[in-house]
Amino acid sequence: MRNTASFGNSLITRAVEVLSERLPDRWLLSPANRKSRGIDYRPDALLEVRGPDGTRTLIVVEAKSSVTAAEAAALGPRLEAAARENKAAAALVVASYLSPLARERLRTARVSYIDLTGNVRVTLDRPGLFIETNGADRNPSPQRTDSRSLKGASAARIVRALCDWRPPVGVRELARLAGTDPGYATRIFALLEREDVITRDRERRVTVVNWKDLLRRWAQDYAVASTNRAVAYLEPRGIDALLNKLRKYPVRLALTGSGAVPRGTAAASTRVISCYVENPEQAAADLGLREVESGSNVLLLEPFDSVIWERTRDEDRLTCVAVSQCAVDLLTGRGREPSEAEGLFAWMERNENAWRA
Repeated sequence: MRNTASFGNSLITRAVEVLSERLPDRWLLSPANRKSRGIDYRPDALLEVRGPDGTRTLIVVEAKSSVTAAEAAALGPRLEAAARENKAAAALVVASYLSPLARERLRTARVSYIDLTGNVRVTLDRPGLFIETNGADRNPSPQRTDSRSLKGASAARIVRALCDWRPPVGVRELARLAGTDPGYATRIFALLEREDVITRDRERRVTVVNWKDLLRRWAQDYAVASTNRAVAYLEPRGIDALLNKLRKYPVRLALTGSGAVPRGTAAASTRVISCYVENPEQAAADLGLREVESGSNVLLLEPFDSVIWERTRDEDRLTCVAVSQCAVDLLTGRGREPSEAEGLFAWMERNENAWRA
């Protein structure tokens, strides 16, 4: 107990330093002159913020070494009640590190946060204050319980199956759909439950999949140009000439990225065509492409796993990857592709029947 309290106090002290460095001139932050109170739950600390006009307010503080997205989602109601009981204007979560999904859950709950990598978001209505800075998106000191990731072919197959097939689904059925081991699927389910992207019932079946956040979480461990082997080329005659060649090319291929979004998706004109082929060098020779270090307009990708070929679809007489695969490839692509993923997400929400089975 003493060790836990000591760590919390140390974490709060460091968080106060982080926030104080970011406060505007003539703002002050200090420990409150009274202890926090609570019957069912007592916050770890109370901080007082004073604005340049002398207005003061209190913030209730929860300090934790780590916070999963699921824990962050559950903290909102508890801290809201604690703020009311302590007559505080806001609630603040302090941690060594907060993942992107944990931070999103706290923002949704209108809870401020600070982590020691520099991820800071603090909002107050009176005195009016808004501070937001970005730190790390990956835990610089992962604990053993955080070590499992979504890297690798088996994890990718599970993510794709959860996205592409509607729940409810049990471990064995999902493992069969994904072509993976049920034991491994169970461990990935546990990770995704901590990340608050799936919900399971008493029988441990997945009943809810937040597919958008699941794809964002996968994108933390996957990158289209490094998970797959990527080679950049130039088609001297331009994109349209390449697409005409691909329509006639008698080898298995699948477009992805900007050139593979479904019709009706808000997207800018494509400047680079990304295409999965089993042998990039042979395909480049067949298609008359030139390998270049800069100025490329073609990216040929050797798939990291056969899941790339699953649930492909036709767009304008061209084979394209599954919509879920296209989304994660855009999220981890270059240039404006990550922003184009948002347009695809909007289409996916409107047309879920078109891409989920």
